[in-house]
Amino acid sequence: MKKLFALAALLMSISAFAQDPVTKYLEGRFGGPDSQTFIPKGYHALGIKGGFRSFNAVGDDETNTGYALLSLLNIGNGQLKIWNVSPSYSWFIANDLSLGFALNYNGYVADTDIRLDVRDIVNSTSESLNLLISSRTLTHHAFGASVVLRKYMPLFGSKRLAIFGEGRLQGSYGFTTNVPRDIKDFNRERVSGVIGVALKAGGGLAFKMGDNALTVSIPLFGISYSYTLQDRTTTKNLTDENGNVVGTETMKSRTHMSSFNAARNLDLLGIQIGFTRYIEPKRK
Repeated sequence: MKKLFALAALLMSISAFAQDPVTKYLEGRFGGPDSQTFIPKGYHALGIKGGFRSFNAVGDDETNTGYALLSLLNIGNGQLKIWNVSPSYSWFIANDLSLGFALNYNGYVADTDIRLDVRDIVNSTSESLNLLISSRTLTHHAFGASVVLRKYMPLFGSKRLAIFGEGRLQGSYGFTTNVPRDIKDFNRERVSGVIGVALKAGGGLAFKMGDNALTVSIPLFGISYSYTLQDRTTTKNLTDENGNVVGTETMKSRTHMSSFNAARNLDLLGIQIGFTRYIEPKRK
């Protein structure tokens, strides 16, 4: 009889412990069958992610010496700014598996002097051997849309932290304007239009807080094809025998190029930070 009472007391204590709020909280986050699902089937997700990078190079104006890119090429004074943003919508077709679409916009502005410096090769300090070969401003804008399939994998059964892998099929159109920084005797302007398709794979980390999540995405691999059409307009000043400008002459040309690329795109500087809102489906 005493053994029966002892067993009953033990079962009651175990039951009380299981109802303890701390135990239930830990089980809900890290243990039990329910915690194996990071986002259940039927949920919707609205998200946005983006990134920004900036590079600056400052040369020595007295010696016209810039930051060395290669043994002969250097950047005098220049800056490069790159940005991208991508809003998205997805629907969870299965537990932790979503299918959706995203809009993409990216761009950059590059403003730089590039010099060909051969003074070290011939052991000379002559400024004539430090040639300015390009002084231009490039502006690029690209717009696109993509279909995205993403799979979440909770870490250690966590409901807060998960890694994910994703694949996306993307189409895009972009244009680049390339103009001289200083316009003197002539102006050669190039405008390029690019149409492209790409299949990309990436991964990342999601940290969920309630129905919101902070994500970090890293590009890993990509296969792409692009077709570029470039229009070039060259305007030259016409002068008389005294050097006075009496008119201009304009020449136009059109060229094109296609390219195929398959490469590993692991770029830690290309990390994108995102925010996602998970929406529970309405119960009938």
